[in-house]
Amino acid sequence: MIGVAYNNMAETSVAVPVSISSEPDGGLSSPAPANRREFRGGFSSSICDIFRDPSRRTDCCSIACCGVLSSDRNRYLLFGELPPPLWRRLLMYLIIPALFIASLNYFAVEVTIPASSSYGNNDQQGDNGDTTTIKVAPLPLRLAFYAYLIFLGIRGRIEKRKTRTEIMTKLYRERAEARGEAVVDPNQVTRFLHQHRFDVICAHSSCCCCYAHDLQLDDNNEFEDAVEEDSCSRFWDCLSKTFWNACCGMWCQCCSACAIAQEEREIERLTGNVEPKMDYITFEPFSEYFPAIQHLNETQTRSFVQHAKAISKLSVKLLKNLAAVLAILVLFALSDIDKNFTFANMIVLLLTLCQAFFLEYLIWWRWNRFDISFDSVIKFFACGFLLTTPMAMIFELIVSIVTGLISMVAMIFILVEDSELLDKLQTDPKHAMKDLAVGHPALFIFSLFLNAFVIAALCEEMIKYFGYWMVVTPDLLPQKRSNDANNQNGENTPNKKSVRSTGSGITVAMCSVALGFACCENLLYVFGYTPSQSLGVEIQTLIARSIFPVHPLCAAIQSIGVCKRDLEGQRGVGIGRIISPAILLHGSFDFVLMVAAYLQQVEKIKEGNDDDSDIPKEDDSDAVMSEEDIPTLVFSFGMVLVGYIYYVWQSRAQTKRFIAMDRTAAVDESSTLV
Repeated sequence: MIGVAYNNMAETSVAVPVSISSEPDGGLSSPAPANRREFRGGFSSSICDIFRDPSRRTDCCSIACCGVLSSDRNRYLLFGELPPPLWRRLLMYLIIPALFIASLNYFAVEVTIPASSSYGNNDQQGDNGDTTTIKVAPLPLRLAFYAYLIFLGIRGRIEKRKTRTEIMTKLYRERAEARGEAVVDPNQVTRFLHQHRFDVICAHSSCCCCYAHDLQLDDNNEFEDAVEEDSCSRFWDCLSKTFWNACCGMWCQCCSACAIAQEEREIERLTGNVEPKMDYITFEPFSEYFPAIQHLNETQTRSFVQHAKAISKLSVKLLKNLAAVLAILVLFALSDIDKNFTFANMIVLLLTLCQAFFLEYLIWWRWNRFDISFDSVIKFFACGFLLTTPMAMIFELIVSIVTGLISMVAMIFILVEDSELLDKLQTDPKHAMKDLAVGHPALFIFSLFLNAFVIAALCEEMIKYFGYWMVVTPDLLPQKRSNDANNQNGENTPNKKSVRSTGSGITVAMCSVALGFACCENLLYVFGYTPSQSLGVEIQTLIARSIFPVHPLCAAIQSIGVCKRDLEGQRGVGIGRIISPAILLHGSFDFVLMVAAYLQQVEKIKEGNDDDSDIPKEDDSDAVMSEEDIPTLVFSFGMVLVGYIYYVWQSRAQTKRFIAMDRTAAVDESSTLV
């Protein structure tokens, strides 16, 4: 996501923005192949082709951050437009809405309404004459807030539709040129765009919409793409063909993610930037900052200051924003505006960050400083903190709805057979749920299993993998291509980076994404999910979540599979085989904690010491541990130890294979020179 992806090993020049040409050919350099597969609107790929090609990294970028960064890159390549500055986006999308919400709360007035009756007696609501008061914001202020949200939505849709319309114009000119037309009639282009105007609207709707099935040519073998599939691409293909296409003949669109991915694929082809070599956001070419990084590696420079200087503009921007946010939080804590966030709480926040930074120091600077650059570490950590955490929360919410329905269906079968429990659920739902938890443990253990392995482990490990897959940095690319990127004179340069070093860099990169994700998650649990806002509880929660570095350990285990696929050439290793061991470890760890919390709660219910508390939920696995949790603590430590032993075993075996590969490459290079 931070760096632009590479999909094959061909050499390309440094990416430059390509503007729309006023010439009849629209700035296109070559006609389209006569047998190119064609989809609705003239696109060369379907709008539903997202995740169809496991080797294509840019598809992930269209989902992260609502596709904002991908849209910025599309407009830069197509129009040469730079994205608006960060302060303007913060003002429009964060500060102004926050001011509206604060104003709605400040100017709200109390309104008296009839009080609601107890559960199950809604038909008698308000008959007893009881009333209650609620706060209602003034109508003009509410309308202004809604109007502003609508304005933001319309503004974004206009920008995206403008990009899609320009792409379709270039595609029409490309086909006209392939037919041998020297001059394209503007009226024909206008008619073509008018014919597909509803497609443009449906592709970029305000939220969700259905896009008509866009395959125009017959689905025959002549146009079949030879793409290696993995479990993710096969699942997506099965889902799209069996539900969306077969049932309603439509592709379902959500926040334009699929359309943005389709446009990014098309823009790369049209502008010749299939392998652009530049960062996102700043659009700085790799060749402007990577030579300094290579010099540090070649000279084995051990000064951290020198490594900190050899970073890109994007990394500088990320570090400056981090410093600015911390400065604002310090001033906010010192101001005593919010009694729940004092300077002591700020210290806990800094300790949470330092815990992640200390692990990053060990993994990167202490052991692998020359395998991957400081610039890359910053980008991977930022991706884990800023992008993967919101994505994981959204996907976990969606999956939890599905798993909740499954658990609800199972509970319905139990209630049908137990009429007494069903009646009690209608009159006293809290105590009925306690009886259900005590009398039907299999139902709750099954629900906890879904929470641990599907909601938590599957979603988080997959999102962490995609977080690594989105970021492309020059020092993790094959070294010959990186040298060629900086070699403007076309001179041959040796491959100086070993396979072993590249493998270590991949491991550090995936662990950096996981550390960024874990750091953000720890902040959420310490300051958002703790039952008490006391300083002691926050520190205990931080310690409890810090003694088990499950996220970076699972990422390191994932890196074994990634290295097998990308460095050892084992093409049968897909995303399923990469993340399965990590899911098993992560899910087992969470499942043990959840079941232990459930069993303790059941014992409290039987003894009558539960204080009318609710039955345990998923978040209870992250509560502060007591003396009763010592057996669970020991067992969890044992599971983490087993995971670490498994990683060391696999890593050592893989390192031996890397050394053998490096020796073979050195022998081949020597024979070539002779």
